[in-house]
Amino acid sequence: MKKLFIFLMSLMLVVGFLPSLSSASTKGLKVHFVDVGQGDATLIQSPNGKTMLVDGGSKSSSVELVKFLKEKGVKQLDYVVATHPDADHIGGLIGVLENFKAVNFIDSGFPHTSQTYYDLLTLIDQKNINFTVPKELDKISLDEQLIIRVLHINDEAKDSNGASIVLKLTHNKVSFLLMGDADTSIEDYIRKKYDVSATVLKNGHHGSKTSSSAPFISQVKPKVAILSYGKNNSYGHPDTAVEARLKNVGAKTYKTAVDCDITVTSDGVKYDVASSCGKMQSKKPSTPAPVKKSDTKPAIQPKPTQTYFKNCTELRKVYPNGVGKGHPAYQSKMDRDKDGWACER
Repeated sequence: MKKLFIFLMSLMLVVGFLPSLSSASTKGLKVHFVDVGQGDATLIQSPNGKTMLVDGGSKSSSVELVKFLKEKGVKQLDYVVATHPDADHIGGLIGVLENFKAVNFIDSGFPHTSQTYYDLLTLIDQKNINFTVPKELDKISLDEQLIIRVLHINDEAKDSNGASIVLKLTHNKVSFLLMGDADTSIEDYIRKKYDVSATVLKNGHHGSKTSSSAPFISQVKPKVAILSYGKNNSYGHPDTAVEARLKNVGAKTYKTAVDCDITVTSDGVKYDVASSCGKMQSKKPSTPAPVKKSDTKPAIQPKPTQTYFKNCTELRKVYPNGVGKGHPAYQSKMDRDKDGWACER
């Protein structure tokens, strides 16, 4: 009888009446570093099907970010994290919350006076989203297969970047370190207190020289580094020294300005990296079109109609999204959070 039972069980497996071990296995983890121009946005799709969005780029990237989330099948966001209240991290979250149900919102708690931050908080209140300011080492319970912990948060920081929430996500043997806009002082703090080694590092502050110090990179020892920034940005991101440090530790660097959307897939042991452009396109370089004589003349750049404004209200009448450092109308006194962007909403 025992032999007959074993035979019948084997037969049922073969013909499909019972699930095999492979068909019962869980889905993998997907972490998407979304191309939102000069900003940050990271979508985490966990093995159990839950989702978490960390930052959302600027307001100008909102439409594309919403489109990306829909393309990835997102119906609901279980967690939304604003690492800090700078416009290039939270601006796009307004459009996201208008288009998707969000269950929990995690905030740095850093007080900010921008209209963008005020509008975001108002929307969170209107939609009755659970609002939390976590503590250091708090765990975000997204999936039992994942460990997501807060390694840094400081609502009393001297500036918004210093308040950045730093997250470490561990999926068995594959780990991710998401640095927000954390600078070298925060890097020094967390590397002396915690295990910061990670398979994938989303570098702090878009690859700026204010972050990604040599001691920190050497301790993280990432296999993959993600630099999220916009093409031809006025800040000089990413810094060449940062790229050199990543190369020195053997990290494979991906850039949203070059590779567009970057997706890291993990089964907990192995990982794969795919990008939506850049590397794939470089395999078949296109033949340049012949240049017409009329095209060789340099385009005449129109001069700004106005470069001095008494206050942000007046400036936004001409430049609704504010202006960046290096723009003729930029004034440091109007850049209250000292993030290199004046009068952002």
